Amino acid sequence: MYEPRGTDQDVTHPAIQPSMCQKDLFTFIGSQRLFSEVVLRTIETEFDEVRASRFPDLETWDLVLSNHIQPEGQSTRLLIVDERQADRFMSFLEHQDHLTPRVRLAIAVRDDASATEVVERWGARLSTYTVSVLPMNLNLTAWVQLIRLIDCGAHYLPVCSLGAMQAARRERAPSPDNALHDTASHGAAPATSAKDAREEACARGVAKLTPREREVLKLVASGQPNKMIANELSVSAHTIKLHLHRIMTKLGVTNRTEAAICFHSQNC
Repeated sequence: MYEPRGTDQDVTHPAIQPSMCQKDLFTFIGSQRLFSEVVLRTIETEFDEVRASRFPDLETWDLVLSNHIQPEGQSTRLLIVDERQADRFMSFLEHQDHLTPRVRLAIAVRDDASATEVVERWGARLSTYTVSVLPMNLNLTAWVQLIRLIDCGAHYLPVCSLGAMQAARRERAPSPDNALHDTASHGAAPATSAKDAREEACARGVAKLTPREREVLKLVASGQPNKMIANELSVSAHTIKLHLHRIMTKLGVTNRTEAAICFHSQNC
């Protein structure tokens, strides 16, 4: 859906006009073939108070910001970069002159093979800079819901690429000898991080779910709304709401976005 026919022109989308300075930007870096007008219009339709813009490359976007061409008050909230510019993107992140913790980051990939390749090569930096991997071959509903997750602060990696990330983490992990040395040097092993504690809580919560609740959670995490889930499972929307209430209670979360993040963290 997100590979429409057409030219591959590098034309900056005219999204930096003074009349739009009250809106946050979802900025796409890459060709018009990947980030078409359909993609930009979909974002503006699905997200309130958001303007979508496209730049052909990071250098052009950086030049616009450096010269204050972008109107005052308008800032990028989500930055999505074509996988073909991942090398330059990773170098760019080392400086982060124009980025704040508020800016969510993602690399757009065309298919599962591309996602795995990106994670294999850049796994450590994806984790360091909290860069998500955004598949562009999803159906519209799932694609929009995934962008909502990333916009809310989730760090998303496709299930197909998690093996590559785990392998990268094993390569970075200290050997048993080094771990013993570190413990002896510092007196004790470091305490479990808040992220690890959250993942452990998710694991305990997921283990409590019934088969039907797992099925509902999987569909929620794929970005489907309650009505579509109800139709697929041949139940009422009210029943799905009840399932969601029980799921969130068991997971210890307060909304469906947090439940979906929990689901993805467990590679269910």
